[in-house]
Amino acid sequence: MQPPRFDFCQYFGFVFLSYCVVPRNQITQNYVQRSVSNSFVTDYEWSSVNFTWPSRSAYEEALQNGVYVPEHNALIGIKVYKDRMYLALPRLRPGTPITLASVPINHQDDINEVGEVPIKRNLLLDPFPSWDMNVKTSCTTLQNVQSMEIDRRGIMWILDGTRINDFTKCPPKLVLIDLNNNRIVSRHIFTPDIALTEGGFLNDLVIDESDGGYAYITDNSALDPGLIVYSRKQKRAWKLRDRSMFPELDATNFTIDGVRFGALAPIDGIALSPLNPRRNEERIVYYTALSGYNLYAISNRILRNERFCKGDQWRAYVKHVGRKPAITDGMIIDNKGNLFYGLIQSHGIGKWNIYEYFNTAREVVSNSREIIWPDSFAMDNSGYLYVLCNGIHKYFDQGHRLTVSDEVKFRVLKLYTGNKNYMYSP
Repeated sequence: MQPPRFDFCQYFGFVFLSYCVVPRNQITQNYVQRSVSNSFVTDYEWSSVNFTWPSRSAYEEALQNGVYVPEHNALIGIKVYKDRMYLALPRLRPGTPITLASVPINHQDDINEVGEVPIKRNLLLDPFPSWDMNVKTSCTTLQNVQSMEIDRRGIMWILDGTRINDFTKCPPKLVLIDLNNNRIVSRHIFTPDIALTEGGFLNDLVIDESDGGYAYITDNSALDPGLIVYSRKQKRAWKLRDRSMFPELDATNFTIDGVRFGALAPIDGIALSPLNPRRNEERIVYYTALSGYNLYAISNRILRNERFCKGDQWRAYVKHVGRKPAITDGMIIDNKGNLFYGLIQSHGIGKWNIYEYFNTAREVVSNSREIIWPDSFAMDNSGYLYVLCNGIHKYFDQGHRLTVSDEVKFRVLKLYTGNKNYMYSP
């Protein structure tokens, strides 16, 4: 049974069923069938992004006044907790009303009666934690979110730090929300010496739950790139800057899905080794520049020592891990030490076990039709690994014209590994 259609869904001259504002219990999903595979399978697809609006009139008004421009909304960060998948939507162009949202997950529906995996298409996104928290009425609300992480207690650490355009004048901040009750736990405002209000770009983070909790954050700022350490216990942040975090001149000027990528983008992807009781809480942080083939590492013991990081000697502890065959945006390590990372030019995903030599790394999947800019990774507690492919370079390129069409713009692929994320012991 199809959901009821309203005339306002005829925007652009054709119907997007998922744009229709209908009661939640009447919303049905449009499924496409795909055979089960032992490799990555497509779980979600969006040809365009829309939301569960408060009302039909709110939707129509947003379309009319440019608050919502469908083709300008992009999915970029992905994380999973219990029965929800959370998605960041950075405000890169006008007409992006929501910067953090979620959709439901239901593994019971993964395989249908004929043994096929249904792809969930064009699901409406629920603003998170609310519509009001996504409206830029004051600097206490979410302004421009790039990424987030969720710790084992269900606390979401949200990077509200995309400050590369003029959509907000509010300083970058880290917001902690308890997903068990959707209550804001704390906010930390970053000072300009840590993250710029004009030109800062807090890109990704990992969580170290030891000693009150630390966040290790990549600042992809073209003006002041670096690795930020935030101590929740101390309510303090400090920043490390090193040439290993700078872009590499030979890692740019190529074409992905018909659009040239020519940026010199600094430190971006970050991953943390899993808990290992035998190492007395010492863990390794891995990072790479977006415009870069080289992977680097440094111990969390170094990063957590603010006083030591104020000098120059800490740079001697930066280790070169190896050279990748392609540039990488997002990456993640599971509790068995497997590092999964995007290989953008080859439309692939790489895998390397951090307890082995880097020359054992390999590309585990490549697909030029579906893996277009593998960006953000996530893992749930049911053994699934997720990767969001989003062609995000098109949205950052202000000269590239975006359009509404039936073409799939965003895909979430998943792979059953049986493992958990890096916050857990093997």
